[in-house]
Amino acid sequence: MMLFWLFAAVFTLVVYLLFGWALRQPLRLQPDLDLHANLLVHRQRCEELAADLAAGKIDSTQYEQLLTELERELLELSPSTETSDPPRRSGLLPVFMSLGVVPLAAMTLYFALGRPDLLNPQVEKAQTAPSLEEAIAKIEHRLQDHPEDLEGWVLLGRAYQATGQVDRAAAAYRQARELAPEDPEIQLAYAEALAQAQGGELKGEALALIEQVLAEHADHPHALWLAGIAALQKGDHEGAQVHWQKLLAQLPAGSHPYQQLLAMMQEAGLNPLASSPTQGKVGSKPFVAIQVTVRLKEALADQVKPEDPVFIFARAEQGPPMPLAILRKQVKDLPATVTLDDSLAMLPQLKLSQFTKVVIGARVAKSGSPQGAPGDLEGFRRLDVKDQAQVEVVIDQIRS
Repeated sequence: MMLFWLFAAVFTLVVYLLFGWALRQPLRLQPDLDLHANLLVHRQRCEELAADLAAGKIDSTQYEQLLTELERELLELSPSTETSDPPRRSGLLPVFMSLGVVPLAAMTLYFALGRPDLLNPQVEKAQTAPSLEEAIAKIEHRLQDHPEDLEGWVLLGRAYQATGQVDRAAAAYRQARELAPEDPEIQLAYAEALAQAQGGELKGEALALIEQVLAEHADHPHALWLAGIAALQKGDHEGAQVHWQKLLAQLPAGSHPYQQLLAMMQEAGLNPLASSPTQGKVGSKPFVAIQVTVRLKEALADQVKPEDPVFIFARAEQGPPMPLAILRKQVKDLPATVTLDDSLAMLPQLKLSQFTKVVIGARVAKSGSPQGAPGDLEGFRRLDVKDQAQVEVVIDQIRS
């Protein structure tokens, strides 16, 4: 927008200079009329060039070249100044008044009746970009002519879900399933849409679709995830444990999805450390995860601030003092339950899974450093990983 006003100002200055130059020349009646007409044509063509530049039809180099050509044409059309007649200066006041009044009037009319907001490229882009509703309408129109378009039905189902039209989403996925009845992802998308239409409940046909996918693809991750949710909704914690434990075994240890599923299981009251996915083997590598619950002794609550950092860590009982796994919380997060595993190792060659006897610690680091300093609040528990994978640590002492 600033570029537009800059070009407008330059253009106005050029026009003013041309008027000034013309007024300084010796004039006769007929040449005066001719020059005035030429100037008006020149000004109009300059305005068109400025508009093309602002609209991006020409670049600045082309603009300068064309403007130079217009000025040369204007000079060639101007009458000769070789005359003995004295210059005529009558009527200059109206001319000077017009030089100020016309631009001001044009600007006033533009802001009153025009669309200055369209000078903003972001506004123009927002107005020209199709809305989601328009996109849905285009997909619907295409599917009327091409009902066999599988990807179109899936895309339409997703668009309906994004706009909260869950019944229409289920209908779109139903059409897609008829085209690809063996595709497990389409069946599960259809099941999710049915569940949304049922207030989020995975029951009835939605549950039957999930069970059908698991019957044919026992380790399908998406189906295991949905089956675990369905089991929890029915109060079947044992079934949820089985489904999610199988899913956990497929996820890379310490990955973000792995951590998310661990947190979900913990929130649901399940034990993610009950079997091989968390304590045993993932692939061919041993893997250990320890669930740690940390709380602050009530008598020490007035010694800390809500934003003080809390470091929760595991270190070898006999071995290097460097933590095998560590993560950070704040006092305001306590009490908190976290999982320490190899993904939180400070050094790749020094991991929790390499040791069986460890010390689990939690420290409110008043100094901000995890190493510990006098005045920090801390608590520790010793743990044999072979016998126990869950522990509670109480921060109950002040470091001297």
